[in-house]
Amino acid sequence: MEIGRKIIHLDSVDSTNNYAANLLKAGQIESGTVIMADEQFAGRGQRAAVWSVNSGENLTFSFFIDNVNLSVDRQFVLTQLVSMSLLDLLAKLGLTATIKWPNDLYCGERKIAGVLIENQLHGALVKSAIVGIGLNVNQDEFKGFKATSTFIETGLQRFPKELLLSYTVSFSAAWRKYMDGHFVRLKTDYLKHLYRLNMASRFLDAEGPFSGRITDVLDSGKLVVQKGNENVYFAIKEIQFLH
Repeated sequence: MEIGRKIIHLDSVDSTNNYAANLLKAGQIESGTVIMADEQFAGRGQRAAVWSVNSGENLTFSFFIDNVNLSVDRQFVLTQLVSMSLLDLLAKLGLTATIKWPNDLYCGERKIAGVLIENQLHGALVKSAIVGIGLNVNQDEFKGFKATSTFIETGLQRFPKELLLSYTVSFSAAWRKYMDGHFVRLKTDYLKHLYRLNMASRFLDAEGPFSGRITDVLDSGKLVVQKGNENVYFAIKEIQFLH
């Protein structure tokens, strides 16, 4: 799976995921195509959250991949590959980050990147996917958000498009390794970098606040949390981190 052979660079768009989805609906997008925007004024995250960034200062892009062919009960593998590729990119910049389930990357206690994946299903298979990524690069102030950027962390300004090209290399390599059978290593590496794994934390679910520990993430994407004397399984949007 190679991404980035074709890059569509936009000055401004509501959402690169929306742009890719419209191209897909019209049958006008090839697998591996990347859509990058200098400004994304209605970028979306999980729980329908809107994530705003300063124009031209950060990296916001989406890419479309076809023939994913993951079973629905293993669809979170794609999220793991995307997240681990982001970790690889940040490591090349000298940064250590963790993955906050389900789709954010943190440096310490501040968000530096987010991921939104929208899968297209065919029966019990994920046929294709649109992967949206936002990485804070040169922005130095985030009003109302607990966030950071590569500039804040390193003191160096960078060209977002150069980081995009580096990411396409990282993801393409990660996908090849996975297809070559590196299943166990992917899961092990993901858990190794999971935010607050096996640490006492506070959460909120449908029954209210509670204390627990994250013990695992299933291939389906469900978060496994030790709650009292039992393990409880949470899908996305069924649980929130409090602290």
